[in-house]
Amino acid sequence: MQAFADREGLWTPGTRVVAAVSGGSDSVALAWLLHQLAAEGRLRLAGLAHLHHHLRGADADADAAFVGDLAARLGVPVQVGHADVAALARDGRRSVELAGRDARLAFFEQACEALAGDVVAVAHTRGDQAETVLFRLTRGSGPRGLAGMAPRNGIRIRPLLEVGRAELQAWLVGLGEGWREDASNAVVGPSRNRLRHRVLPELAALNPRVEEALARAARIQAADARLLDRLAAEAAASVVAVEDGRTRLDSVELARLPDALARRVILRALETLDPSRAYGWEEADGVLRVPAAGRTRVGRIGVERKPGEVVLIKRGPPSPSAEAGPPLTVDVPGRVSHPRLGWTLDITGPMAPCEAPPPGVDCAVLDATALGRHLTIRGWRPGDRVQPLGLAGRKKVHDVFVDRKVPRDSRALVPLIVDRLGRIAWVAGHVVGEAFRVTPHSSGVVVLTLRR
Repeated sequence: MQAFADREGLWTPGTRVVAAVSGGSDSVALAWLLHQLAAEGRLRLAGLAHLHHHLRGADADADAAFVGDLAARLGVPVQVGHADVAALARDGRRSVELAGRDARLAFFEQACEALAGDVVAVAHTRGDQAETVLFRLTRGSGPRGLAGMAPRNGIRIRPLLEVGRAELQAWLVGLGEGWREDASNAVVGPSRNRLRHRVLPELAALNPRVEEALARAARIQAADARLLDRLAAEAAASVVAVEDGRTRLDSVELARLPDALARRVILRALETLDPSRAYGWEEADGVLRVPAAGRTRVGRIGVERKPGEVVLIKRGPPSPSAEAGPPLTVDVPGRVSHPRLGWTLDITGPMAPCEAPPPGVDCAVLDATALGRHLTIRGWRPGDRVQPLGLAGRKKVHDVFVDRKVPRDSRALVPLIVDRLGRIAWVAGHVVGEAFRVTPHSSGVVVLTLRR
């Protein structure tokens, strides 16, 4: 687990890690492993976090009591939260699984703050990764979806993605430690349980190490998706132009691209123009197949082919934030202020990565090449999407605000820093875009500092 954390940069000796513990074998093993690594000085175990879902009566009460006892034996504090998941599902007209996931995400934010943690470790294992890959395969996902769960997603980290459940249980038995069993995991009905109890055992008959194979496939897909996304971003610079509320695609340059890149360039253009929804390969193909002088419609976007170009036009009125005012533009390096909203953005660089200050809430360090030399600063628009650092897919900025507990009346006042391709590089004070990550290969960085 430590080798995986080193490779993925999940923690340092000073990182305060909160362990999310349900009481099951995976999370209990995670807590003990983190406790052992903390004793070796590899990290700091800030405490345990447990959410009571109020779904299983006395069994759920016993789970919470078990986690409390575990925290006492580990000598760390515990945060126990409560959520009426059934009521949340009913009120939101969604599944219990989805309501439970959203409740956990919100609770993790609360627990991390209460325990002064830096990250929350969740106990997704190699088996969970295999199930995710299979589930997304049945939905026809491409490389981005088949990359499975990322090792890091915002404040959440997944240090057990390369460890199997059987290994963890055997390790706990060796320690003389027990765990709680959730009877609902044995019910075959839910999709994931069908994959776990029926599909994976059949695949294991063909390959006993099928979990490892699927987890390895996810790593390969993740690496391929990152490369293709980067190449698509570079290609978009010569293909995509935005002017007068229209997005124009140079059809000659587009035709020269390999299909994999052409579709990604189109998807990027569609989702930038209409961030209220996610577009897929079928919509990208619809744009590619528009005949000469023809027209079609993809979602809320009108598509028209003209000589030498494809024009994308979003139907309906624009929805810029009236409170934030019109977008502001600034060069790199530079400074821009919004006197009415009371903030100033300083942009310094490019500079060598070793010269940059450490990132913080109001300071972002981004890859200079990805960011470019011209930026737009604007307010949030309903439907805006960002790919947070470490996340394989995109997330609505609205959901970022919900997770971060940004009040409704303050959301329009948060500056969004956008590059010339329309990608959100930084939701100021909250999340950095994955495309702008600083890596060992970054030759230069740009520092964005928000002063309020």
